Amino acid sequence: MSGTYGPKNIHDWLPVVSGHRCLTPNSASVPDLITVKNMNTRRWIVLSIIFALTTISARAAERACVVPERSHFRINVGTGGLFGAFGHDHQIEATKIEGCAEIDLQDLAHSSIALTFPTSAIRVLDPKEPKDRPEVQKTMETEVLAVSQYPEIKFESTRLERAGTAQQLRVAGKLTIRGKSMPVVIPLTFVKGADGTYRATGRFAFRQTAFGIKPVKVAGGAVKVKDELETEFDIALK
Repeated sequence: MSGTYGPKNIHDWLPVVSGHRCLTPNSASVPDLITVKNMNTRRWIVLSIIFALTTISARAAERACVVPERSHFRINVGTGGLFGAFGHDHQIEATKIEGCAEIDLQDLAHSSIALTFPTSAIRVLDPKEPKDRPEVQKTMETEVLAVSQYPEIKFESTRLERAGTAQQLRVAGKLTIRGKSMPVVIPLTFVKGADGTYRATGRFAFRQTAFGIKPVKVAGGAVKVKDELETEFDIALK
């Protein structure tokens, strides 16, 4: 006998419902099964991406920027030398602070902050010695900060870690003064107020010579500014 028995193709075996041939597990062709498998794989990939994006969104950092009128950054400058006791200490303030923080609400250690202090907005306060203020201001701008050449002081964090309580942090970063960057570690307390404003408060010290600055001397060196400067800050961010 010539010819073959049975259906000429697999679709002849498929049952017909309302004029449409139905695909059943036993009747599906290999290509059809591969298509279904590929669709399931793509669906799984899409769901995984959606889940990952949802998780990332839930952990997304909150951006908060400096509120200048509610912040301050002060530097206390002491004097030393043979007749240091006859000199007087100086208090200096950065009257303009710019910058923002990326705050991870679930883990502050994953947060970051970058601040800029325009040197032209750094002022000598010296409330006890107002008559000397203009001269000290000029010396600071020309000999210490070189304002015309270096218009900004910058700080950028590189790492945050907890120190004691949940609100205490050590912020490691890069401090740039007069174009020279040095690593520093700043201990601070970080809290969130009832109005949603964050506050970073703390103190730290650094040496002028680390940034290539020679401490100012007067009276032939008998009175000189101490190399180590003490700072204290209260920065509001929202």
